[in-house]
Amino acid sequence: MRILVVSNGYPPRGAFGTEFYTRELVRALARRGHAPTVLHPERGGARSRYELEGVLEDGVPVFLLHNAGDAAKRFRSSYRDEEVERVFAELLARERPDVVHFTYLLWGLSLRLPEVARAAGVPSVATLTDYGLLCHRGQMFDATLARCGGPHPPAVCARCIRTPLSSEHAPLARVARGAAAEGLALLGGLGRVPVTADLVEREGEVRRALDALARLIAPTRGLLETFARAGVARDKLVPLTYSFDEQPYQAFRAVPAPKTVRFGFLGQFAPHKGLACLLAAARLLERADPRAEWELVLHGAPSAGRHRRYALAQLASLDGRRVRREPSFAPDEAPRVLSGLSALVAPSEWDENAPLAVLQARALGLPVIATDVPGIAEIVAAPAQGRLVPVGDARALAEAMGAVVRGEFARPLAPGLPLALDAHVTRLEQLYAAVLAESAHG
Repeated sequence: MRILVVSNGYPPRGAFGTEFYTRELVRALARRGHAPTVLHPERGGARSRYELEGVLEDGVPVFLLHNAGDAAKRFRSSYRDEEVERVFAELLARERPDVVHFTYLLWGLSLRLPEVARAAGVPSVATLTDYGLLCHRGQMFDATLARCGGPHPPAVCARCIRTPLSSEHAPLARVARGAAAEGLALLGGLGRVPVTADLVEREGEVRRALDALARLIAPTRGLLETFARAGVARDKLVPLTYSFDEQPYQAFRAVPAPKTVRFGFLGQFAPHKGLACLLAAARLLERADPRAEWELVLHGAPSAGRHRRYALAQLASLDGRRVRREPSFAPDEAPRVLSGLSALVAPSEWDENAPLAVLQARALGLPVIATDVPGIAEIVAAPAQGRLVPVGDARALAEAMGAVVRGEFARPLAPGLPLALDAHVTRLEQLYAAVLAESAHG
């Protein structure tokens, strides 16, 4: 089967969870004898906008659609781009895939791509990797960095989007930017700040994309239910958790745990990932027993340039004796890095969607200390694989970390993924065959 996979990136050009999963999927499809190709936007600006560059990754053709980020671009460009649609249509005509699998549709791509595929007679499916289709910010966190419980009516979401984040701007700058944004909003937004009409248009484009997709794959039940409440027909929603090749992790399961208890945080230094709560918990753990031997290592960076003020403020408070920052690492280095930890700490404050770091810890048998959000609780069985604590509760998080220090959790702890990669790919093959049959019968 010829399968075109469309993502927001592909290693080594992108190392977050979506890009890693996309590569694992593509490799597995190739091993099964399929002919996958990949398309993703390249945001660096090295070539002319909309130029299509072909490269090979592990023998798989990967097409880089150059579409650099531009702070001056209009709000509409975050979800709709006619030139991207034109290039995609030309690629479909040339490559003639049997099916298209989207793992992303925004930020350098376009919501009309499923319609373009359908017009070309190619059915498409999409894996829902976050709330991006329902929330411009992606995690349903509002401008005050609180969970908003959305999606909300367009007027509410428009006001939220044009409100500057405290995680990015100093107070005076935030007030000035906010006043300027509201002034533009009174003039209709002028394409620079979103108003209600812009969110109505975005919502309409999302509906068109959802209608054009043959199936939507939800890695967690929590995400599935959110999209069902938003109006997606349940017979279109397919529950299927992420998976990847466990073999590299199996080789590290026997590596001895470090002599000094070492906690690891992997991910974005962003408010929704709970970094502030984790550092507060570390201070509480230190005060509870200053003589205990443990350390906390932070692997990560601000999310794609966002939340820099928040990240800098949190990193400035680090206790160099207990807590240190280490650089991010390539996805293939995860088994080695995780094998040097005693436990993973994932204090996320948004609902999550089976986060990669937690799945990687499970593959290794590494204890997980995490918040009890739906997208983590579904993939971590407590206490067999770790402990879950309430969101934002630094004291409970510190107590759970203390249990690791006391030796109550040790590696390997029930190693293995919720779903093996072979079973995951078999389910996808069945799904592709089903949508192809439906397409053939009109």
